[in-house]
Amino acid sequence: MDTTNNKKILDLMYTSIKSEGGDGDALWLSKHTSLSDLVNIIEEYNKENNIDWEILLEDNCLLWGKEHEGAIITDSKDFFDAEPKYIILKINY
Repeated sequence: MDTTNNKKILDLMYTSIKSEGGDGDALWLSKHTSLSDLVNIIEEYNKENNIDWEILLEDNCLLWGKEHEGAIITDSKDFFDAEPKYIILKINY
């Protein structure tokens, strides 16, 4: 599997969240990659970039972050559409 596009999205999310100075949030509706595959891709991304964010896979979402900074990745359009407006970055890919 080519993970280039996924890693570009992770990089965009990570840099956007970090630029918020400690309280950033991002949301990605993953249409092309399963959440279980994304766990492996994120683990690889974390190692490659020396990032110590945690990964937690729940029912229809994956949480990736640390303390008050983090991203939610989901495969549910309903979950994506229902998220609050304070999310700084929403990606539909």
